[in-house]
Amino acid sequence: MPEAEIAKAVKLLDLMLEFFADDGHWMRGGYDDGNGSHCLVGALLHLSRKHGLPTAPAIALLQDAMPRPGLPLVHFNDTCCGSVAELRSVIVEARRLARDDAERERAAAAVKAWLLARIEKKRAAPASDVLETASNEPFAPESLAA
Repeated sequence: MPEAEIAKAVKLLDLMLEFFADDGHWMRGGYDDGNGSHCLVGALLHLSRKHGLPTAPAIALLQDAMPRPGLPLVHFNDTCCGSVAELRSVIVEARRLARDDAERERAAAAVKAWLLARIEKKRAAPASDVLETASNEPFAPESLAA
């Protein structure tokens, strides 16, 4: 996931943590109750619309943070989640995963830049430097047969 997407996902996850800081804002069995309470997915959709943030990156991180792989967010909210504290712990885990993704992105970009610099350095080397590194011995196909 690109770093810009990660930053937006973290912003949305932070807004969700802030929203669920009040235990009374969490509900089960529906997306919202009309009185300001939302389930996990309902809060995600509501805060995404309100702040103009994309949902897909945050959903992917929340899916990865689920206690069991492949557990749907709605199912977790309505049947598996025991408390708003447990809900917040999943959101915090999703934020940790986002930091890990961002760190991997930075490391990959650094390796790519290093490799491209090495390639460019090789390309810029004069042809005489390349010839000097070649073996001065004649090609001997019989030595390859062994």
